[in-house]
Amino acid sequence: MFIKRLFRREPVVSTVVTAGTVNILLGMAEGQALLAFLGVLVVSGTLANRGWQKYYRQPLDFAENGAIRYLPEQTAQSPLPLVELSSQRDSDSHS
Repeated sequence: MFIKRLFRREPVVSTVVTAGTVNILLGMAEGQALLAFLGVLVVSGTLANRGWQKYYRQPLDFAENGAIRYLPEQTAQSPLPLVELSSQRDSDSHS
């Protein structure tokens, strides 16, 4: 259950940590110290970065300003008249 919740909450971090853990396990099983060391670096770096983002980063405070309106809500002019296309087509076809 813990792993499912972690993957849903942090999909990128969980994927990188899983890949690093697989590198560690394969490096230890095959005797590849460099691969295991790379896995340790990836996992520790990812977890350190995530911890830094979560605990030390200050949330951005946005000022609660109202919406800025560049156009008035209602115009003083009356709406434009409707143009009928059928009258224009009839006059064009007769010329």
